[in-house]
Amino acid sequence: MSLIPEQLILSELSLRLVILLVVMLIERYVSISDAYHPATLFRFIAQQLAIKVNKRGPKQQAISGMLSGVILFSLTIALVVIIINVATFGWFFEALFLLVAFRLRVLIIQCNKIQQSLVKQHKTLAREQLTLLCIRDTNALSTMGIVKAAIESLIQRSTQSYFNIIIYYAVFGIYIALSVAVINALANYWNPKKQTFRHFGRLFSDLAKTINVPIQYLITLLTALLFSTKHLSLKRNQWHNAAMGALLTTTANTLKRQLGGAVMYDNVKIRRPKLGPDQLPATDDLSYIVTVVEKLRHSIFVILLLSVTTSLILTNL
Repeated sequence: MSLIPEQLILSELSLRLVILLVVMLIERYVSISDAYHPATLFRFIAQQLAIKVNKRGPKQQAISGMLSGVILFSLTIALVVIIINVATFGWFFEALFLLVAFRLRVLIIQCNKIQQSLVKQHKTLAREQLTLLCIRDTNALSTMGIVKAAIESLIQRSTQSYFNIIIYYAVFGIYIALSVAVINALANYWNPKKQTFRHFGRLFSDLAKTINVPIQYLITLLTALLFSTKHLSLKRNQWHNAAMGALLTTTANTLKRQLGGAVMYDNVKIRRPKLGPDQLPATDDLSYIVTVVEKLRHSIFVILLLSVTTSLILTNL
């Protein structure tokens, strides 16, 4: 029996997946300038709040960080709940909030800028551009170090600022997805790898690690399925975060390049294990990691498209 638009039944899940697909398409080609992006204001407020209350001893810093984070988180989510429930077309604001939360296009553009700078031998500029992708010290990085840091940052940040929001929204809806986005943002702004936030940012860093674990493993498995299951590694590999260690090792195997190794934060060297093969990354590998991330995005889009098609068929049987 043929269906006309008036007869088509759209379930809540189907509508959510349609919204997600449309926003993914928009974000693929359009990004909001940092000058007008709400995250810029949110980051400024978080940083200024930290300056005012991140004082005294470690215990007081931890308590201040917890209270500050809870306040910012609660106000943000409360504002989202009010807007969506008061608005006539709540789905429009869901799409708008998702578009604001997604940051993959910005990350890819920045990675491409770093590659262009390295090709032109503008190493100092590349180091400055890298600071927008990661928080490690970049002043003394060689070309290989810049490339390795960019690769690691792109795969990690794309998981935190894109893939996890997609999956949590598809499964649980807008409130959980935006909660994940806010937690990851605060964990990034108050990253305890920086001495200033060693205790202040610990709570939200731990929360972010917990909620990101299942998505990191899913992206690890998807990467292996797309490029070859022989690249899959689910071992900790002595990495401080087991899920991220598995993702980085699988990525290193896929690129056939070595990742990991020592890093510097606030002039303090932290020794980390080397992951993957012995071949060191070069400038051209930045194009390859962008291709890997793009293929991950395309595959998830296809999975969601098949899911919404299946949902529509089952709902309208």
